[in-house]
Amino acid sequence: MTTRFAKCDSIADLYVRNCLWKGRQTLFADDQGASYTGEQALNHSLRYASALRSASLAPGEVVAYLCLGSASHAVAWFGTLVGGYVAANLHTRNNSVAQIAEALQWLGAKLIVHDVEFTSVVNAAVQETGLPIRTLAMDDEAKSWEAFIQAAAPLDFGRERPDAASVAAIILSSGSTGQPKGVVQSQASLLACALSGQVMLAGINRHDTIMIPMNPSFAGWVMFVLPALAGRSRLLLVRRFEPAHVVNLAERERVTILNMVPTMWRMVFDAATAERDFTSVRLACVGGELPTADDVSRIKARFCPSIAAIYMAGESGNGCAITVTTEDMVDGRKIGSTGLPTVGADVRIVDPDGSIDDVLPLGQRGELVVTGSSVALGYWRDPALSAKKFVDGWWRSGDLGHVDEDGYVWVNGRADNVINTGGIKVHAEEIESEILTHEGVSGCAVVGRTDAKFGQRIEAFVVAKSVELTSDDLKSYLKEVRQMSGHKVPKVFHFLDALPTGLTGKLDRRALLEWSEAS
Repeated sequence: MTTRFAKCDSIADLYVRNCLWKGRQTLFADDQGASYTGEQALNHSLRYASALRSASLAPGEVVAYLCLGSASHAVAWFGTLVGGYVAANLHTRNNSVAQIAEALQWLGAKLIVHDVEFTSVVNAAVQETGLPIRTLAMDDEAKSWEAFIQAAAPLDFGRERPDAASVAAIILSSGSTGQPKGVVQSQASLLACALSGQVMLAGINRHDTIMIPMNPSFAGWVMFVLPALAGRSRLLLVRRFEPAHVVNLAERERVTILNMVPTMWRMVFDAATAERDFTSVRLACVGGELPTADDVSRIKARFCPSIAAIYMAGESGNGCAITVTTEDMVDGRKIGSTGLPTVGADVRIVDPDGSIDDVLPLGQRGELVVTGSSVALGYWRDPALSAKKFVDGWWRSGDLGHVDEDGYVWVNGRADNVINTGGIKVHAEEIESEILTHEGVSGCAVVGRTDAKFGQRIEAFVVAKSVELTSDDLKSYLKEVRQMSGHKVPKVFHFLDALPTGLTGKLDRRALLEWSEAS
């Protein structure tokens, strides 16, 4: 068996090479006490890849995972890639038998690896498909996964390296607007994600410990795990996100890089009391959406003065990331900006109804189109949508934005979040950003409800910091303090304890709209 080769062409190559260099130092650890050194991770991944061959799986076939965050899952996921198979992390939220069965059939999965707590639903889903899909428990008392891999000799990776152009992973969207999309990433594009992430994460390196608090089905899990691997850092994987638990781990494990979406950050603020010691944290990352000014000030005050807000998606990867730094955020002229493209990336603002060559002038709002080293191959089993969204190496994001005279990108909202009220088009995110400037608001979402008179009626869902905040307070604030035009002020304000989120933790506008329409 050989694990030596000349050129690093794929994410599998990088994993093998960096495991060897990591050696006896911890590569993967989790909050359940499990850990793998580089040597152990590589041995398990190579044996797992070989065991998949012994189970009659051919390279290129799909292995599905229904797992929470753990060190063992990470080793298995990389083992799938090392063997030339295709890894697909399924959503662990809203995981009904019918949903899992549909996903397995759609993916064409030959094996589903799962946590023991999902055993009954997985078995029922496989039975419902009527297909010979094998199941393998990850953490059961019988140690099925360990037995599965220990029965096989390590894969001779030097002789069976996967091709750089081959499919490596399918990243599922939340499906909050219908059937989830499967973003297809290759061995080469995932390698690009890993390498580009070095810039995104401020030179993440072997001295860092990065916490991964999101579920493996999140695109963010992949996009943060890969650069952490490339930097040979220590990865701390979290089974379930719980604010107090994450705070305890960050302090106890001396985490140096924290990354969460704004909703997660807002949940940990209350748990991060003054006596906590976060002096180990050197970088705080915010993804999924831009942080508010209040978010930034609280992160700087309690965790770390260095912040990176990152715009990226599973379709575009880290090689197309747009990042805004702390320095940008304290510049009054750039507050609210998404930032600048990373090294090697490019951005165009084009006519949403035109081609990618219909570039708009500086300052004019249009669709954000990106390109870079990590653009995905397309969408799984959806050639029509792939042809529409992936054009000549560019990805049409569906986000609306503009570029200013300094080259900074500003994302103004989604093309599908435009509300047409009385013939006037209004962007939901524009209204939300104004409401969030009120000191009594911690969360907000705006939707357009069907209305017989106006076509759509603007309604806002608000998470208030105090029960004393009223609709009249907000209406007066928007009109008098923020000088908002009357047609943009929401007609109705609903007050909630929390905003609903989809499978990937992002705001679920569809659920809010359905609730509004039904009320």
